[in-house]
Amino acid sequence: MTDRESAARDLQPLRILEIGGSDLFASAVPEQTVFYWTGTKPRGKVRRAFGPIRMIRSLLQLRRGEFDLLAVHAVQYAPWHLRSILTVLRDWNVLAVRGLFGIFAWRLVHRFHNVPIAVVDLADSCYIGRHNFFLLDACKAFFKRELPSDTWLAFCARRYPNFPGRRWRSSERNRKRAEKLKPISLGVMPPVVEIVSPAKKVDLFFAGTIEANSTARLTGIEELRALKGEGYIVDVSPQRLARPQYLQRMSEAWLSWSPGGLGWDSYRHYEAPLVGSVPLMNYPSIARYHPLRDGEHCLLYPIEPGGLVGAARSALADKARLRKIAEAGAAHVRKHHLPRARAEYITSTVLGRRLDGTRTD
Repeated sequence: MTDRESAARDLQPLRILEIGGSDLFASAVPEQTVFYWTGTKPRGKVRRAFGPIRMIRSLLQLRRGEFDLLAVHAVQYAPWHLRSILTVLRDWNVLAVRGLFGIFAWRLVHRFHNVPIAVVDLADSCYIGRHNFFLLDACKAFFKRELPSDTWLAFCARRYPNFPGRRWRSSERNRKRAEKLKPISLGVMPPVVEIVSPAKKVDLFFAGTIEANSTARLTGIEELRALKGEGYIVDVSPQRLARPQYLQRMSEAWLSWSPGGLGWDSYRHYEAPLVGSVPLMNYPSIARYHPLRDGEHCLLYPIEPGGLVGAARSALADKARLRKIAEAGAAHVRKHHLPRARAEYITSTVLGRRLDGTRTD
């Protein structure tokens, strides 16, 4: 490619091939993305299933350089794991053959071409399974939602029951793998209809499961009961709510309790500011991408006894400050944690180019 051709191409929007069980780029820039579904559950994506014809077509397009980026979503369980196979057989039903082909075939798309690869892992787990190491070796960058603050801990496995030791960390190959790991947020899709309740009816709101979940939730729920006993208005729903109802009730609260769940990052961290509530989160255990900052975009509390109730009491004593935090948090979420911002973060990191094709330098 000549310098003139390269310059002309830089002026064109990026072309992305996205494959996996999530659709970040397809949500952010659908007109620039070809997306194929390879999840173990169809979830309405049967028409986008990654079948044999689409696999061959994709490989040929990649070889011809018709895409600027290949975005692949890592999976928590290997395709040959019994859980993966049984889930496909159950949920794809009569189309199970198509589903099984997809969960195995996506493992070939990194071969036979020179298109840069970005891997995205939005799963709850803080570990990288060995079945994903081939992607880690092939990609330019591996974006992980639950990235431990010590990135080496992402490689914990059965053979490293505590953590990878000094010898493993000293390996050049393993150092290169660790250097590719980048944080990314779970992010959020903005509400279809803007919901912001200027008149607050509730001091603190929470909706979500408690049992068989994070211990931060088990201990925290007791502190919420203590707050309620002190006369604070606490709105708790132990059941999943329809999203419009959930966002409306959240919007009516000064604070939204947002503890970690199966993973620390959560949609509610970013949903709360968008509807005018301040997320009250336990201190993070992961490296974060453009984090909500304590006292500026959110409030953080220690998980030790009394940490949650103390933070809530202090926050609710200054309602004017809470309004300012919610407003700043909403602006921060719109700037960094909506689909387009997260997608552009990936392309800028891997390609040095924004989604519109312009260079970042």
